[in-house]
Amino acid sequence: MLLEFAGIGPDVDPHTRVTFRAIADAVVPETPGLAEELGPEHVPGGLAVDLDEFTVTYVDDGFQLGLPHLGPQGNIPIADPIAHLLDSAALTLLEREDNEREPDLDRALSLLGPDDPSPAAVEEDGIVGPFAKLSRRDRLRAIAIVDEFDVEFAPTDDDLLELDAGLVGQLVIGFMEMIYYSEWQGYDEFTQPPSRRVHPNDRSAVQSWRQTGFPGFANGYAALRGYVGTAESPLGDGDTWATVDETADVRIVRESGAFRENEYDTSGYVEPFPAESG
Repeated sequence: MLLEFAGIGPDVDPHTRVTFRAIADAVVPETPGLAEELGPEHVPGGLAVDLDEFTVTYVDDGFQLGLPHLGPQGNIPIADPIAHLLDSAALTLLEREDNEREPDLDRALSLLGPDDPSPAAVEEDGIVGPFAKLSRRDRLRAIAIVDEFDVEFAPTDDDLLELDAGLVGQLVIGFMEMIYYSEWQGYDEFTQPPSRRVHPNDRSAVQSWRQTGFPGFANGYAALRGYVGTAESPLGDGDTWATVDETADVRIVRESGAFRENEYDTSGYVEPFPAESG
């Protein structure tokens, strides 16, 4: 377990732990069906590398709040509110009867770790919320519903803040995917400042790198080298710095060029979410 590594201790609510495991299990699931086709290294999902634990630390330490007249208020621990918000979304999904499968407590119990309370205690104390009982696909449907919510909270007696909860879906899905496929798992201690972290830059040290065949990161250039341009594109102009593909005439050129209106034929485009008239 990476509890100490991720900074997760007794102060993290058990309900939050289980809920974030349910998120990781849905976003980066275990895929045993890929073993025969691609190899056993493609079977493990996010839970195998404690992605849920790291994400709790990431969202609790990565967002700060500033208030009028009071200034910065430091980090906002938002993992627990997110967990409860997802429970509300799950209940909304069930009320609308948009779930494909019935909620099942056993799904949530299967997410418990060795340091968690016993299944009996979990049931009695209400540690498992409705979100964790959903199937993987239904959890993703519940996350999509969050986009419809508005959230109000009062960090002090004199302030009321209103937020669009749509960013929660991007946070728990987009950030979790980004974290999983990044290099974080290979660091000896991620909580150290960047200048003090040590990374082997070895594919074997990062599960997602092994699964994707990513060879590791490389040092970039300190200056812009040019723009991609072709004979048929208005983007990229000027002298050629390097040729990428002689057959397709793809070059790196020294000037950016300019985007021309109506460059692309959009006559058949239909707005998927047309604005309501009036």
